[in-house]
Amino acid sequence: MFRVATLLIFVAAVIAAAGCAPGWPDARAPWSTAPTAPTAVVIPLPTVTPAPTATVPLPVTPSPVPTAAPTVTPTPPPLSARYAARPGDRIRLLRPGVAHLRRVTDDPVRINVLLLDLTNPNLELGVTVPQNRFFGLYRTSMLARDAGALAAVNGDLFSVDEGTPQGLTMIDGQVLMAPKYRASFAWSRQRGPFIGYFTREWTWQAEVQAPGGARAPLALLNTRCPPNQICLYNEFARQVPGREGDVKVLLGRDGRVRQVTRGQSLKLAPGEQALQGTGEGAAWLRKHAVAGARLRISVTTDPPLEHYEHAISGGPIILRDGRFVQDCLCALRDCRETRQPRAALQCEDFSTDWKLKHYLDVRMPRTAVGYDRARQTLILVVVDGYQRGYSRGMTQEELADLLREFGADTAMELDGGGSSTMVIENQVVNRPPDTTGERHVANALLVFYREPAVADR
Repeated sequence: MFRVATLLIFVAAVIAAAGCAPGWPDARAPWSTAPTAPTAVVIPLPTVTPAPTATVPLPVTPSPVPTAAPTVTPTPPPLSARYAARPGDRIRLLRPGVAHLRRVTDDPVRINVLLLDLTNPNLELGVTVPQNRFFGLYRTSMLARDAGALAAVNGDLFSVDEGTPQGLTMIDGQVLMAPKYRASFAWSRQRGPFIGYFTREWTWQAEVQAPGGARAPLALLNTRCPPNQICLYNEFARQVPGREGDVKVLLGRDGRVRQVTRGQSLKLAPGEQALQGTGEGAAWLRKHAVAGARLRISVTTDPPLEHYEHAISGGPIILRDGRFVQDCLCALRDCRETRQPRAALQCEDFSTDWKLKHYLDVRMPRTAVGYDRARQTLILVVVDGYQRGYSRGMTQEELADLLREFGADTAMELDGGGSSTMVIENQVVNRPPDTTGERHVANALLVFYREPAVADR
């Protein structure tokens, strides 16, 4: 917890240096007619014909190097040796390498911690959305039950009106929502955890290329397309909504154009994808999306999304190299509301208003995920709050201290407030603050324990 004097100095420095204004930056790249030299790795989107080996992606700013798989020592220490319990902590061993700790402090604060031994081959992590579709809200307990998970915590922030997560969502190698510059947690194909950024812009770097070489930027995935852009939809969206003046292109599994429509909605079968263009984007599709032609889609992220099985967004990062990190108050690079509007800062892409309600000295319910330096232990934390006399919640720095206590070297927040929920064996183990009980959310981070097979005798 900040001391009063330290806090006043810190707040003054942060507000003087950073802030933000709402709105999307103009991320449009020039509309070109001829390819240039290849410069980056290109990965295919799910169900799209693999991208060519020589494709020019949009410019990308380097971001953190992808996390390696857990470093497994010949005799890793038992989970109980990786943290120190306090007097009064209640600890329950759920499975080998899976422990649940409950703590109540005098403040009071009520804390639930789930500790996972990532060297245990029977443990798996996953991400889920309601009924395997992109739109809709479910309770975390319902998502865990339907997936058959041992445990779960709530995931990303979400759009209440559309019922969609706001940041990167990836399930079994398929991307449901494009990344933005917000912290994401990902689980690699080599069973390694990653916390960081997949892009340093307001959306990913992607493009669509016509047979003759003409190309155009590809803005978003499975969400309303901004003016003068082209966006992608896949089977998780189920359909592309109708929109006056747009052009929609249905693509088969081989990337070939099956149908071109305007205005009305377009349904998607499994394996199909569609492009929707508005304004300049619609004009480009009218010119280049010819029935039978093959359109190639390339996506560039750093690290490459193809290295990961599951990903879920949230933010911000609160712990890096074992030290508390305070995100600045700009939205990405937009600092116009600060006293120094030209400050050379890059902040996670949340609005100033949202940050002022969640950062600095604000105590609230919080959900977080982190891992240790050896990447052998995963720590999931849910702290109750907004309940006077029961649990006051925590600041971001207090939460970072808690995660560090259990061995975390790197950590980030997931959605908090009324969404903060931890489920273990189909039971909600914390007390969400909403008067209606457990809140409906857009996705969840899941923990599975696969019992080892018993050999025949």
